[in-house]
Amino acid sequence: MRRTALPRTLARGLVSACAATALVVTSLAVAPAATAATTGTDTFERSVASGWGPSIDGRSWTTTAPSSTSVAGGSARVSSDPGTQTTQTLSGGMPQDATLSALLWPESRTATGNGPTISLVARSEGKTSYQARVRFGTSGVNLWLSRMDARGAESVLASSKPIASIAAGQKVRAELSVSGQSPVVLKARVWIDGAAQPTSWQQTISDSSDARVRAAGSAAVSTHLSSGSPAMAVRVDDVTVLAATAASTPTPEPTATATPTPTPTPTAQPGSTTAGATAGSAAVGSTRYTVPAGAIYAAAKGTRTGAGTANNPYGSAAYAVEKAPNGSTIVLRGGTYRESVYIGFNRKLTIQSYPGEAVWFDGSSPVSGWTKSGSTWVANWSHPFDRRVSFNANLDETARFTDSRNPLAGYPEQVWIDGEPLRQVGSATQVTSGTFFADTSAKRLMIGSDPSGRRVDASTLTRAIQVQGTGTTLRGFGVQRYATTLNMMGTVTAEVHDITLENLVVRDNATIGVYAWNDNQTLNKLTVTGNGMLGIGANGTHDLRITNSVVSGNNTQAFKPAPVSGGMKLSGIDKGLISGNVVADNDSAGVWFDVSSYDLTVTGNRVTGNSTTGVQVEISEKAIIADNYISGNDIGLQISNSGSVQVWNNAIDGVKRALSFTHDRRRQEVSSLASKIPWVMKNITLRNNAISYSAGGSCPMLTQDYSQKMYGNDFGISLDGNVYHRATASAPSNFACWANGTAGTRSFKTLEDFSRFTGNDQRSALWMGNPIFASDLKVVSAVLTAPKATTYGLPSDVATAIGQKAGATRVGPFTAPAK
Repeated sequence: MRRTALPRTLARGLVSACAATALVVTSLAVAPAATAATTGTDTFERSVASGWGPSIDGRSWTTTAPSSTSVAGGSARVSSDPGTQTTQTLSGGMPQDATLSALLWPESRTATGNGPTISLVARSEGKTSYQARVRFGTSGVNLWLSRMDARGAESVLASSKPIASIAAGQKVRAELSVSGQSPVVLKARVWIDGAAQPTSWQQTISDSSDARVRAAGSAAVSTHLSSGSPAMAVRVDDVTVLAATAASTPTPEPTATATPTPTPTPTAQPGSTTAGATAGSAAVGSTRYTVPAGAIYAAAKGTRTGAGTANNPYGSAAYAVEKAPNGSTIVLRGGTYRESVYIGFNRKLTIQSYPGEAVWFDGSSPVSGWTKSGSTWVANWSHPFDRRVSFNANLDETARFTDSRNPLAGYPEQVWIDGEPLRQVGSATQVTSGTFFADTSAKRLMIGSDPSGRRVDASTLTRAIQVQGTGTTLRGFGVQRYATTLNMMGTVTAEVHDITLENLVVRDNATIGVYAWNDNQTLNKLTVTGNGMLGIGANGTHDLRITNSVVSGNNTQAFKPAPVSGGMKLSGIDKGLISGNVVADNDSAGVWFDVSSYDLTVTGNRVTGNSTTGVQVEISEKAIIADNYISGNDIGLQISNSGSVQVWNNAIDGVKRALSFTHDRRRQEVSSLASKIPWVMKNITLRNNAISYSAGGSCPMLTQDYSQKMYGNDFGISLDGNVYHRATASAPSNFACWANGTAGTRSFKTLEDFSRFTGNDQRSALWMGNPIFASDLKVVSAVLTAPKATTYGLPSDVATAIGQKAGATRVGPFTAPAK
């Protein structure tokens, strides 16, 4: 499938603060003696031609050799000439006691000389630092610990060769731990990616010398190429800075049966602006869930073998699911599982990664045997997929879902070269560089980029995990590259009651990443990104909770905005909580409730850069939308044919329009719901919001009746205690446009005119000139302190929803943006 560029660049900084595959270690019971928090992270899901650019958590990399460094293909690159060195430093400093980790590899094997060295650098300040140096020699990998003193002189503190041999293309993971001051305790280890993490540190040194480095300093990655080796490049990925109050040591295989649960996001006190919660999954390979006694083990062998024990695991996850008794915990050893898993009815299972090991379910497979044919390359390939687009497997409704932006959006085929997606075309004659054609009749793939010496992968499987076992939990792994068709609903589906999905990365799948229905579904700490149509979908769910997750860059295939695409599309939800999430840069809507959803709570989210609406409540009833940052979307907040919606203490702007209230002829189609959810605009309350108008939008606040029968005051909207911002008295040209029956709309040029005519915003204020939102989206202090708007005390239900005291007053959100 024809991956296209993300609809809004991640470099805007709106999604970069949170992560496509966010490397975050949450409170998942790491080693019992340690408490930890991620303070720096980067998975390099961006393209930068020179340097490493901004990290995904909003910090920046500075480099000593911009022309030799770049980011592409999901990793950072350093190109080195013999005898040269580069240093890339992460801004913002690092904790004094911390662990720095990264995934490292050279692009080619070392044939002569000492090869490349990649160093993890901690407590870097001026010339002083500690370093764990990882050298890729002609055979194996060397590791040594060193200290750089104030003169820039290096002292080697320990050295070893923990990896005796390494195959071409293999990657290694490295960790450097630094703690204490008297002495400074240094620990380091390195292991081949996909193998078990060493259960102990390979090097441990206590530095009590006068030259020891006490200051916290910064984290950095340094590279050096031996003068006796030819020019080559190295790659760096999955950089994490993990602060800890005790040394971060790997957890031995435990026998306790307790299941760790993430710590809830702390609530703010009235008037406070606490740091925004960190959203998104922990890095794949970083979770350390407790392994209970009697756990079933599986390994990524692709076989129906084994006994399910630690020493003789089952050969696949699917086989382990078949064999595991009801109520079991299945522990997946690190590796790539190229398979589909079905958890059947009456099977309550927990499936989790082994502590500290990276587990990926991957729907793609390597493609080899390429031959050149003119200006293209061809390989045998026989994986036909259903190209019909519909939620009904027996229908083809392609025209309903796709348009001229990408008529092939519904084709599930996908191809990558060295991790970079190719774009699908419809015929062999259209194949050029960066594209591919899936010739199903001739059973071949055709690509327009030279595959020589490069890895080519193509999707071969359609679905990753289908859960029909009540009470099942999935946690601590990644899912990617499945050719999921729309009628399958999602690459990961939660289809029965009481399913928990936690710390999962679900990315780069053909249509929908995650879909849920039935009752009591919990989706917590997910990273759902780069999926072809939609990140997360749900329908007919009672008690749905989507919390602390990143949903970004979805609808890569440019499906139509309607009937469904973008970040989240949630229909028929009865009691839904959307809280603490980052929903960013999706092509189409960010958070979209539709079709008789009821009792909705949308709080503490950062909804930014989505191409249509940020938050939309449509033909639904009863919602609290509070304490959110809704910014940079085409339309900030849209409410359509819905009632009893409370909008309190948000920061809202919009590229085209900040607020939109629309009504049409639709009325409730289910007679039993007609009184509860009538699909009628009424009782819409907006209080204490900070609302910024784009200078270019002609109607930054709009009420519109598409049947041209209603007037603005018929919509049941009450606005007051808000602060509005516009650049000048004439930019935008109107303050509001109000439904005006058969005449369409009536425009108001000023807040005063609007207030006099409608009776709204008697206690609101208008700010002109400088923006009222800072670069981090927080409301600027002048707006908070100046007594221009008279705010309202929080009602008890809204206060409870956002963790504040009833009666608290403030303009805009109480808490800082999620990140």
